[in-house]
Amino acid sequence: MLYQKIEKIRENTVMHKITDFLDGNRYPVVYAALALICSFTGLELAFYVLTALVAIFGTIFCRDTKSLIVPLVLAVYAVSQKHTPQPPYKSDYLYDPAILATLGVLFGLVFASTVFRMIAYKGTGNVFRTPTKARWGLFALGAVLILNGIFYSGYTIANLVLGIGIAFSFIYFYIYFYNTAEWTEKTPEYIARILVLACAVILIQLLEMFVFDQPQNKNEFVLGWGMSNNIGGMLAMFMPACFYLTYKSRYGVAYYIFGLLTFVGVVMTLSRTSVFVGGAVLVVCMILLSIKGRYVRFVRIFNIVFIVVLICFVFVPNELWRVFKYYIEHGFNDSGRWHIWENGVKNFLRAPIFGVGFYTPIAPDWSYNIENWVFPDMYHNTYIQLLASCGILGVAAYTFHLVQGAILIFRKPSVERIFFFLVILILSGMSMADNHLFHIFPTLVYSMLIAMCEKDYEKCERDAKAEQTLEGGAADAAQQEENRLQNADSTEE
Repeated sequence: MLYQKIEKIRENTVMHKITDFLDGNRYPVVYAALALICSFTGLELAFYVLTALVAIFGTIFCRDTKSLIVPLVLAVYAVSQKHTPQPPYKSDYLYDPAILATLGVLFGLVFASTVFRMIAYKGTGNVFRTPTKARWGLFALGAVLILNGIFYSGYTIANLVLGIGIAFSFIYFYIYFYNTAEWTEKTPEYIARILVLACAVILIQLLEMFVFDQPQNKNEFVLGWGMSNNIGGMLAMFMPACFYLTYKSRYGVAYYIFGLLTFVGVVMTLSRTSVFVGGAVLVVCMILLSIKGRYVRFVRIFNIVFIVVLICFVFVPNELWRVFKYYIEHGFNDSGRWHIWENGVKNFLRAPIFGVGFYTPIAPDWSYNIENWVFPDMYHNTYIQLLASCGILGVAAYTFHLVQGAILIFRKPSVERIFFFLVILILSGMSMADNHLFHIFPTLVYSMLIAMCEKDYEKCERDAKAEQTLEGGAADAAQQEENRLQNADSTEE
């Protein structure tokens, strides 16, 4: 009954235009532009109120739920430098109780609307009834994250709160988008364009920082939403979208150039992990697109030009020498990670089943001393983090999840799932020497992409069955025709 009423409201001319806009390609561009403006003006609160209203409206009234992917990816980049708690700004704006309460209410309303959507609408799937490929690994991982440090003597309620938050980021939007999102041939390109818009927003913010702030070292690379490693990490993570669109779009040349420009942005952040992992994937994409695609000849020529320009920047004196000097001087220096990992193993031995929890210090009287950082000190390695915080059960659950994910992606692979895999691979690879996977916002995208992998896999399965049915029908028809001709010959005789 309620669904029928919503259907009637949806048919209104004005409502139809609004939902068409939210389901279209202009909405992500407008949203990205607003996020960028707010990151410079400090109008985050107004932006998040608008985001909540649009998200709730789209969730309830749009036929497809893909419009929620836009804020899922882009909302965090609206945080301004003037309101960041990180030095040198040290603003307490985001820690103000009134601001926190407002953001909490807005999030609660959006969350409630997504739950309503899954209950009131028939949906396009049901992750609890359909034997999806990745669900049990994700559910197991979510369970051990919530139980982090449960029986350890130093356990605190903060472990439970953070565990729920990280588990939510891994699981909820996997469930939501699998249950509600429509999968069409245009969906992967829609997602890719949103990731490219995220790259554009971050690059403009990075350029503004270099021009107006003129940071003198890596520690001064601070945007409203993150520091140098966060900036480089997100650029690297979203970079494969440019190369997917190079393969699929008629504007592939522009996307290819922008993809290489995005990697230059990664290099400029002085984030070594992002450069090494993103660079490896970049080389793979450059090779693949020089072999297959719409613009093979252009890609081959541009690859040569790019490499020549890169060599010139390295060997000819220029303003960028200090960037390359940083990488040469630091190279594969572990920056103290081995000490951190050793202490992670020691903490695991103190509580080997469920771990010591996220909020147990890495070592007594030791800390990164990052001012006003919302997360506890972490181990800069996914496996060490899970080993120390969630014990052997955490490592087992994550490994199980990885195995299921690999089966989902590489059994009857498609270009779309390979694209999603490259995004996930970069995030997961960087998290072997950093903490991106536990910072919630990147993992929300990770969760959504796994749901989309499920959707694509099921479409490939349906297409394969339809093709088999068609071939079987054609074979039956041919056999019937052959039998008819034989009968006709017998009759003539």
